[in-house]
Amino acid sequence: MLKAGSMDFVGQKQAFNMQFYFIWTSGVIGYIHGFFAARYNALCDPHVPAALADVEQTQPSLGWADIERQTGREAGPALVACMAEAYVITASELHRIKNAIGLTSDVAADSSADATQMPAKTRAQLLHEKSQARAKTWSNTLEGSRRKKAEEKRKKLEMEELERQKVDAEEAKIQLDQRRATIDRANKLLYEESDRMKSFHSKMMHCDVIAEREAQISLKGELKKLEQIRDDRFLEMEKQNYRKMLEREMKERETKEELSKIAAKAQKEQLAEYKEKRFQEVEDAMLEGELLRRKAIEDLEAERAAEKKRREMAIKAQKETQKANSYLKQIKAEDMLRQQKEEEKIQEYAQRKEKMLQLRKQKEEEVFQQKQAARNAMIDAQAKRLAEMQNSEDARVEGQVKQKEAADEKKRLDKLEMMRRWEEDIQNSRQAQIERKQNTRAREKAEDAETAKFLSEWCKVLDKQEQEENILKDAAARKLAQEHLKQVEISRRKKFEEKHSDKGVAEHANKVMEADTLEFHAYAEKVIRDYSAEGKNVIPLIKELRDFRKRVQE
Repeated sequence: MLKAGSMDFVGQKQAFNMQFYFIWTSGVIGYIHGFFAARYNALCDPHVPAALADVEQTQPSLGWADIERQTGREAGPALVACMAEAYVITASELHRIKNAIGLTSDVAADSSADATQMPAKTRAQLLHEKSQARAKTWSNTLEGSRRKKAEEKRKKLEMEELERQKVDAEEAKIQLDQRRATIDRANKLLYEESDRMKSFHSKMMHCDVIAEREAQISLKGELKKLEQIRDDRFLEMEKQNYRKMLEREMKERETKEELSKIAAKAQKEQLAEYKEKRFQEVEDAMLEGELLRRKAIEDLEAERAAEKKRREMAIKAQKETQKANSYLKQIKAEDMLRQQKEEEKIQEYAQRKEKMLQLRKQKEEEVFQQKQAARNAMIDAQAKRLAEMQNSEDARVEGQVKQKEAADEKKRLDKLEMMRRWEEDIQNSRQAQIERKQNTRAREKAEDAETAKFLSEWCKVLDKQEQEENILKDAAARKLAQEHLKQVEISRRKKFEEKHSDKGVAEHANKVMEADTLEFHAYAEKVIRDYSAEGKNVIPLIKELRDFRKRVQE
């Protein structure tokens, strides 16, 4: 920071010294200019320049005082009068001034050497020009700063102009390239739109189609082979799946047969158990019936034997009979239910042995009917006694049945009422839908009538517009006919003028056609070689080229 501050101070001091030096130098230059002007006036005498020149050549270090002393006698009073108004400085001061304003010793030597070889007037003019030229190089003056700004502005304008010229040149080049590309593209399109190029391109497309067709045929053959391979593999997989399915079915069949054997064995065991159980139940029923019969005999004997104990014994017998009857009925119901379930289960598995079982069942049924008849006779006898006791129960049940029937009748009536209400709602809904549809139809008819009326009015407007358009079209057609007549006249004149230039045009056209023919032949040969190298069928191209040659010859 200290160093930077000291550098700034030194710079400011140098700037101040330069300004002071510039002011002092300007004063010195003015002084020198006045001095040389006075000297020039003094040299107006023809005797003075020669004397001054001799003194400066012999003794260049002398001052004006010495020169005056030496030349005063020769210059005469004119020089003295001229020098009276001039300032006199020493040679050392002059040398110091020259060094201060930038005149080097070489320049001074050159100036002194030139001064010895030219007149004083020319030398003064040369010094003045040098002074002016040197002053032009100064940039720390107002004139120098203005000159520098003007020079920078001029250079900037020149650079901008050069840039604009470059941009214009590039833009012109781009536009020229674009025009050339457009012209080339247009020529190419015109060339390709010719009949022979279209025909040749169609044959090229034909060759491409043939090559594509051959490739498709080859691809189709490969795909057919792949399809055959896939079908073979699929058939092999189907065979394997069929074998696996047969094996699985065989295993399932064996498993089913084993299960059928196990089920048949279980059925046989169940049937044997059922028969044994059935026989045991029949024996128990017979034994029970015998016991009941004996019990009834004992009861009758007891009633006859003991009149006093009849009521107690009757009540006891009645209870026992009721229990026995309920037990028998329960057993009978359970037997019938179990028999029904077992018969349903057995019926599916015992169809083959139905005939043999039928005979056995008939025998068992005969035995059972005989025993059942005896048991039913005993049960009927006891049931008569219990009928009176069950009358009250039947009345209660009958009342419950009547209540149930009344409730069912009420439900039926409620259901009928609800159905009637539903039918009424349905009828009302249908009637509302019918009315809504009728209203919609009436509204649509009214809208159709309004639309028809609007369309009729609009058709009238369209007819009027069409008439106006027809009038305008007629006027335009008449105007167009006049234009056509003018164009026909112009075309007639043009044809008349073109007849005179047809010969040159025909020659030029023949040359162009020959050049196009050669170019077409070269292009066709190149395409044929390329297609042949690619392995495509080039016969259509060769035929087309041959036909073209024939047409050209014709």
